[in-house]
Amino acid sequence: MSDLLADDPRTAAAASGESISLSDSHKKVLLQELGAGEVVRSVYHDGWGYAVLTGKGLILFRNLLAPKASRVAGPLRILRSAYGMFDSVEILVDGKPHKLHGSKLDPKGEFLEASGTLLPPDSPLRPGGGRRTSAWIRRHPVSVVAGAVAVLVAGLSGPGQPDAVAQVGTDHAPAVPDFRGASLAAAAATARRGAWRVGAADASSAYRSVTASQAGWRVCFQNPSPGERPDGYHGTLTLYAVPEAELCPSQLDGTRRVLMPDLVGERLDAASRALATLDLDRVTRFHAHTGQRLDDRSQGLADWRVCRQQPEAGIEVPLTTQVDLWLIGPSVPCTAPSPTPAPKPKPKPKPKPKPESGSQATSHPKPRAQPSRDSASDGGTSGGSGDESRDDGSSGGSDGTSGGSGTGSGVGFGQFCSPVGATATTSDGRPAKCFMGKDGAARWGYRSG
Repeated sequence: MSDLLADDPRTAAAASGESISLSDSHKKVLLQELGAGEVVRSVYHDGWGYAVLTGKGLILFRNLLAPKASRVAGPLRILRSAYGMFDSVEILVDGKPHKLHGSKLDPKGEFLEASGTLLPPDSPLRPGGGRRTSAWIRRHPVSVVAGAVAVLVAGLSGPGQPDAVAQVGTDHAPAVPDFRGASLAAAAATARRGAWRVGAADASSAYRSVTASQAGWRVCFQNPSPGERPDGYHGTLTLYAVPEAELCPSQLDGTRRVLMPDLVGERLDAASRALATLDLDRVTRFHAHTGQRLDDRSQGLADWRVCRQQPEAGIEVPLTTQVDLWLIGPSVPCTAPSPTPAPKPKPKPKPKPKPESGSQATSHPKPRAQPSRDSASDGGTSGGSGDESRDDGSSGGSDGTSGGSGTGSGVGFGQFCSPVGATATTSDGRPAKCFMGKDGAARWGYRSG
């Protein structure tokens, strides 16, 4: 079984686990017949046709060329449990027997028996039951007469009186014991001592194969229910169970659940084994200090210890839960701070250049700029703080005087002069005049006229 069925979540498990191959036309009809949440548990040969058992009942397929699906109302009426070379289970559908066999997921027909009730040997529903009833009447005349008298008494009691015969039969049938929470093997042994035929099935949606005598499983549900007084006392009691490491699902065929174990302080290898035992296989590992995810291919993590876990211990979780573990290396405390890189040293300041020694270290003052020719036009002067020698060998003194008043020659622009209004000629032959500057000192300037 593949292709169409393998791509559908309702049939994927059966497609990978069963060896019976359905035609494409059968696959399409099956997918159309299944409900939204109806999951296929097993597939059987039914003569020239097929039978499919789901969580909601049995579907029969007839006509190999143009297959048609028909549902069998539950619970199934089982004529005979697994027998013969093919371990066939015989069921009764519309008064006709059907032999179902060949399922790889349910080789002994335990799923079928858990979905129905074994008809008693003297049941009138069995094929030929009328003939067996007549033979029984001939062999037990006294019981027949007693039954007739009981019916007569019930009729004389008038309308509205309880059915005496029905009450006697129901009252004498023992109540079904409550096996919920008990070990599957112990419950099956107790039920067999009470003349019950015991069947077992997985209580969860995993539909795992389980036998009534299998150890390590716990009963979650049962059919008939506890306290019932079924008419067919010597029938089948079905016990629905899960492994003892799991929690019972909230309802029959529900999601598998487990109790989250306490992994804090454990080595990673031990914690991984504990999670694998519970089928919790979605595990992500992180560094306890940095929070960075540890690669699944990282080597040497087996000795690391669990510092923290999510979900926490003691919480009921489905098997699809993501488990996060924060780990730390051996001999390293979980509370140690994360290692930080050493700070970079501050750069040393560059030393200032030392002054050069000798004559080269002596700084020379910059020469003062000479005033322009136009500086004297506005009565101001500029520049010159030193005296310049004149042509006649005299130099202006600090008192601002200069040789001659109007006839001096060889003066320089910007030199102090006295008196204001005196004229002279510079060394290069330009006319000069003594002007009062803005700073209150008289200096030679260009005489424009």
